[in-house]
Amino acid sequence: MFSVRKTLTIIPTIAVMLIGLSACSTPEAKPSPDPTNTKTQAQIEAEFLAIAADSCAKAQTENIVEKVGDGSKIIALAKSNAYQDYSAVYFDPSGKPQVIYEMELSVCSPGYLISMMEEANQTNSGDYKHSIKLNADGTYTWSQRVWGEEENVMQDTIFTVAEGIITAADGEAYDYTFEYGPISDEEMGAFKAAIDAEIERLSE
Repeated sequence: MFSVRKTLTIIPTIAVMLIGLSACSTPEAKPSPDPTNTKTQAQIEAEFLAIAADSCAKAQTENIVEKVGDGSKIIALAKSNAYQDYSAVYFDPSGKPQVIYEMELSVCSPGYLISMMEEANQTNSGDYKHSIKLNADGTYTWSQRVWGEEENVMQDTIFTVAEGIITAADGEAYDYTFEYGPISDEEMGAFKAAIDAEIERLSE
């Protein structure tokens, strides 16, 4: 009888000790810090504008293809790579080309607005009103005044960033993806054919 009672007494004691050790060995999970809570608004704005400036510079020196969600695209060559002094062609979803004489690259849009604001010696108001938000998923929402509309009418564009460069834009009208660098042989062939046709048309 004695040995049985002693065994029954020891077993619960050991179980309590094991439970205690198990609880101590499991560290409490801590949530990862939200980047939107660790940066000031000034830091977020400076960071995004630097990314936008780098993306614009990359597009202007290395070429860029802006692909639109509807199947259309814009091929914009760096000035040093221009063909017959032409550097941009728009292709509609069916592939029909249209030569572009003046354009504003989507990745350069934020920088253009800031430059115009500074050159006009204006502040973040009126035609130059804008805002920047860092989202929890790492994207940035750029909002700017819609020209010709009331001051409180703003247009949002969500920019996706990878390795410090803008790679996509989700706008209210269109979605874009951006490819930087050398243009494929197929795309360059279509680009040159569009320019040659435009030159021939102008010479008639």
